[in-house]
Amino acid sequence: MQTNYDIVVVGSINMDLFFEINKMPALGETIEGQAFHFLQGGKGANQAIAAAKLGNKVAMIGCVGQAAFGVLAVKNFEKYGVNHTHVYRVPDYTGVACVTIQQSKKRDNSIISVPGANKRITKDMIDQAKPIIKKAKIVLLQLEIPLEIVEYVIEYCYDNKVPVILNPSPYQTMKQEIIQKLTFIIPNEIEVHQMFSNHSIELSCAQYPNKLIVTRGSMGAVFHDRMEFKIIDGIKVPLIDTTGAGDVFLAAFASEYIKSKQIEESITFANICAGMSVMKIGAQESSPTIEEVLYYIKHNQ
Repeated sequence: MQTNYDIVVVGSINMDLFFEINKMPALGETIEGQAFHFLQGGKGANQAIAAAKLGNKVAMIGCVGQAAFGVLAVKNFEKYGVNHTHVYRVPDYTGVACVTIQQSKKRDNSIISVPGANKRITKDMIDQAKPIIKKAKIVLLQLEIPLEIVEYVIEYCYDNKVPVILNPSPYQTMKQEIIQKLTFIIPNEIEVHQMFSNHSIELSCAQYPNKLIVTRGSMGAVFHDRMEFKIIDGIKVPLIDTTGAGDVFLAAFASEYIKSKQIEESITFANICAGMSVMKIGAQESSPTIEEVLYYIKHNQ
């Protein structure tokens, strides 16, 4: 079995149920939707697929159920060349998310996620996957699996000098010593305020220079490089659906960082990829291929 991967993702695997609507229903109200889609999702799976489409060798570690949604998830990893040796079939239902997209100019979305099999990942499963984690160029994590598993992976990566990026979403309080062991932590504007409720984004970034990167949707991302607070602008594109854009950013940042080791260049690349992803519906189908990204760069820079 191959053990050398550019990116190893430990995290959630979902089936996303998309409802396109004109407005959110009031309490007790029934409305008619305009469209419905079954699409692959889960923050972990989104990041793994996005990284693979950008030309990386990727392995996924997580859990799915034994019914149809689990079968579809595994086939989807095969479609994009993501190794799923450590995607475990467990006696539970595959995680699901209900995504509503309002057909307005802003295309706002709301998401309800039910973890299902994602909560069944164990330390023993991580132990079985340690050979590929140890040799990874970088490991990606989110918080849609149990926090104790996330912390267990971070500790192992730290002990073995494997770079690790955490997307703290959905937000949970983490111990300071765990944050210190991360290479990067990448929240959005809502999550960074949950992490540091008494601080501005600028002050928060200054406390964690070259570690804390805050995504700001169409406005790009910010970080502090020990000298100054830096704003890296996003790209201007037609907005269709923002679902999964943050996952694309994380995967793209990791993809570029393992090559260049340059934070600002990696953020710029990630902004382009995330921006391109909002022009299509869905989390994984919308993430761009490396060929699409290079074409965009060539014709827009």
